Amino acid sequence: MTIQEYREALHEINVKAENERRMLARTFATEHSQVKVGDYISDYYDTIRVESWDVVKGTYEYPLHCLVYRGMICKKDGTPRKNPKSCSIYQCNLLRVNGEPVKNHGYGE
Repeated sequence: MTIQEYREALHEINVKAENERRMLARTFATEHSQVKVGDYISDYYDTIRVESWDVVKGTYEYPLHCLVYRGMICKKDGTPRKNPKSCSIYQCNLLRVNGEPVKNHGYGE
């Protein structure tokens, strides 16, 4: 085995491991989500109607991977604002889903 073959084999192993880590993080984050597209969710500041979500690395308080929900800001009653703005809410900051309080910031039991 030459040095070049060794480097190529090591690179292939690292790529496979990174892909498996990414799939595991996505599975973990989506498994603990109770929010669906179209739901109304609230954090400490805003209420949004969920239009999409992504998996992101966690925050300082919760270092595991979590979801970030994206949508347009709504009024407290769920109607769109006069001047709509886009907003993102991290799963670890969830307080309410469709008006119901969330236990453990949306991470299940």
